[in-house]
Amino acid sequence: MKKLLIAFAFLAGCGSQDEPGRNDSAGKVEPASAESGALTGLYEGRKGEAVDQLCMVGTGPDSASFGLVVWGSNLHSCSGEGGATRQGDRLTLAMAGDSSCRIEARIAGGTITLPATSAEGCSYYCGARASLANATFTRKGSTVEDAAKARDLAGDRLCGKSGPG
Repeated sequence: MKKLLIAFAFLAGCGSQDEPGRNDSAGKVEPASAESGALTGLYEGRKGEAVDQLCMVGTGPDSASFGLVVWGSNLHSCSGEGGATRQGDRLTLAMAGDSSCRIEARIAGGTITLPATSAEGCSYYCGARASLANATFTRKGSTVEDAAKARDLAGDRLCGKSGPG
């Protein structure tokens, strides 16, 4: 029985390089499971030298825990973690922290776009010269391992750690 479980675990961890969301040899990334609602993965955006990151680890077909870092000027940033739910092309990000912050974002294919204005309470998660407004993230990977590549301000994992995010 033990050998059967080990063999199954090995086979379950193997996948084809042709899976959606995997990088091909040209470095192009295809949207992963947009139709199935799978949210797990690493999403990134770039503003000059700074790389904004959003990682998600699925908790259900249309739900996930998330962590994010969005950079502003003079190395100010927004950061937080919480829970995400998807309904069609709408992605709701609810921060878990001392201030209530719900972000109603759009998700299309492998791109997540935050709204042009930040919701009330969200400024709590941002430095003076940073904002969540209009941040855009493109899927760079679709696995838990990809999500674990995202780092917070101290260099620790945003996702794939115990607890939220």
